[in-house]
Amino acid sequence: MSRKKRTSIELSLVLVVCCVLCAIYAASAISPAYSPAAAGTPQPAGPTPSAAAEATPHLHDYDPETGLCRECGFVCEHAAGFDAEHRCLDCRWRCTGESHDENAVCPVCGEELNHHFGMDGICDVCGLEAPLYTEELPDRYFESAEHEGRHFYDTFTAPDGQEHTIAVWLPWNYSEEVKYNVVVLIHGNMGECGDWTDVDEMTHRGEIQFRRVYDRMVEERLCDPFMIVGISFAGFEHPPTGEAILREAILPHVAQSYSTYMRSGSVEDMRAAREHIAIGGLSRGSMFTYSAVMPRCLDLAANFCCFSNGDNPLVYKDLNSEENIGYGIKSYVATLGLMDEEYAIISQRTSYRYICQNVERVTDGENARLFEIAAGHNFITWTASLYDALLLMF
Repeated sequence: MSRKKRTSIELSLVLVVCCVLCAIYAASAISPAYSPAAAGTPQPAGPTPSAAAEATPHLHDYDPETGLCRECGFVCEHAAGFDAEHRCLDCRWRCTGESHDENAVCPVCGEELNHHFGMDGICDVCGLEAPLYTEELPDRYFESAEHEGRHFYDTFTAPDGQEHTIAVWLPWNYSEEVKYNVVVLIHGNMGECGDWTDVDEMTHRGEIQFRRVYDRMVEERLCDPFMIVGISFAGFEHPPTGEAILREAILPHVAQSYSTYMRSGSVEDMRAAREHIAIGGLSRGSMFTYSAVMPRCLDLAANFCCFSNGDNPLVYKDLNSEENIGYGIKSYVATLGLMDEEYAIISQRTSYRYICQNVERVTDGENARLFEIAAGHNFITWTASLYDALLLMF
């Protein structure tokens, strides 16, 4: 082989090697694509970012629907946080709030939502099963919460000139910007309206107060916002006197004084808000709910909670009357203490069974629940009863 030909081959080999080295150097100079999965960053809904690398620095052009840069596929880390509409302050992607952990906290924007269990006992925010109790509530529900609600007495004069006193509990974060569910609770014989809020009640575990339970429920975000209105049984003993006071004085006053769904307190406004109104009571208050409230206030309330007595098994006839047949029942919760007197246990089971069997719009396990609690005719049963009812009603 001639020297000229050999030199030409060697030059060709050198050129090939140089091309290969240049290609390797160019590839190593390009940064790999950003991997949010490796970084542990929550992914916004949308297409997977492109595998193409970001070859040159640039200002990201984010797609607000996905949070991805339109040019390079880079994923926004939402490091600047979210505004009041849950939009990222960087990319403007809006957190849909469709995914929450068992504490109802959004893993993307961090918003803490209230659980909403419904009568089936399954939270439609996070899928958690309702922590219901058929025995004594845990100790923490009778201890002071970090944030305590307001409790006080409210006195007002009804249209007939009669003066009334009710006990009110409001959550610690009460705001006129929020609409609250109203829970009206009637006491038994000799009971005080304040028994539903701040009066000390003697039990085998010492003095307990209902308001501690409410405070804890708010702190744990176990249901939608609610307020409590406690009523003494005095003045409700002879229907229709009782329900007239409720319809014409107490509910309108609450509507006009607090932020509720009842707005002005007119009959039309109260009827429109009936799914956000619950009425019930314990012992004689439960009996009154069956005999007067359910038959004659069904147009104003769609939720009922009856604890430890039921003396009107024929109430289903009233619920099916021409006046009431058009009003649905959103929730009906009945409870009894297994160590209560036999007549109270039988009457409650009978009233519950007759309603579920004879009122088509009330179905056991769907919008009606009966809880049999391992306690007697006392506040151990009633605190657990109201806790369970609040979780399911709101």
